[in-house]
Amino acid sequence: MKPIPKKLLIHHAKLMAVTMDEWQSETLSTVADLKHIRIEPSSKLVTDKQNRQITLSAVLFYDLRNSTPKNVEFSPGQKIVFGGKEYTVETIELIYDDKKLHHYELGLV
Repeated sequence: MKPIPKKLLIHHAKLMAVTMDEWQSETLSTVADLKHIRIEPSSKLVTDKQNRQITLSAVLFYDLRNSTPKNVEFSPGQKIVFGGKEYTVETIELIYDDKKLHHYELGLV
């Protein structure tokens, strides 16, 4: 399978880690500046690990060949800042071609 073409990967966003302080206030710190990604609006209904049904607000596509930086590790609960909005990573789908990982699809709320 060919990589997602760069001409379709027109967005950039910040990947943020979330930590809680002693007063249970969120503190965000930048993990990576994601470039050559794509964020599409979504209304897909998914079920999380706690068996809750969630309606996604958007889906982020991160291509392993064309998106940067390389070797980013995504995890549920991280935040994505895009277009002045803050999204939370709910789901992470690993999409494979015949033999290896091709791209990630992150479900955002």
